[in-house]
Amino acid sequence: MFNETRLLDCVSYGSQFGQEFKTRITQLRNGRERRNADWALPLGRYSVTYQALKPEDHLLVRGAHMACMGSLIAFRFKDWTDYLGEHELIGEGTGVAQTLALSKSYAFGPISFARPITKPVAGTIVIYEGGQPVAASVNYTTGMVTVTAPPGSPITWSGEFDVPVRFESDRLDCDPIARFSNGYVLTADVDLVEDRQ
Repeated sequence: MFNETRLLDCVSYGSQFGQEFKTRITQLRNGRERRNADWALPLGRYSVTYQALKPEDHLLVRGAHMACMGSLIAFRFKDWTDYLGEHELIGEGTGVAQTLALSKSYAFGPISFARPITKPVAGTIVIYEGGQPVAASVNYTTGMVTVTAPPGSPITWSGEFDVPVRFESDRLDCDPIARFSNGYVLTADVDLVEDRQ
């Protein structure tokens, strides 16, 4: 089950946003290494700090944890370090309607990596054909796009995207740091892991 709601984005300084690959390294008898990728895609891991939450914001975080029954149900999360795609190439026109998957490319010298984007943010995605915006149908729950473009014309996209995540723990701890007439000001540390179902 997946909840298309985004977790509260007012994260504090000190939060950590990371991507993890899994590489199997074997040391050979001659001292060299053999390296193999065990995962085709990275796994996002996030340690999010909500510092000095107002009572109403604390209720949103606690409500999310309770409604998701801890780590049972996944939801959307904004990775503030990587949430934009700008003119990302996803295919080329064929002259007929075709369905393409959103992706974002990362390059380093001659090598590149394409990351699937499955949770675009509603209302932010623009599809381009040859650099000009065109009409397209975007599925904001899967990242699939249906578009028609002339044969050979490059099709790109720009916009924002979320990451599908779940709470890493079934437990949520909160620390009261001050008290007002309408409740406590609370701090919470929340660990999230990307949902790759």
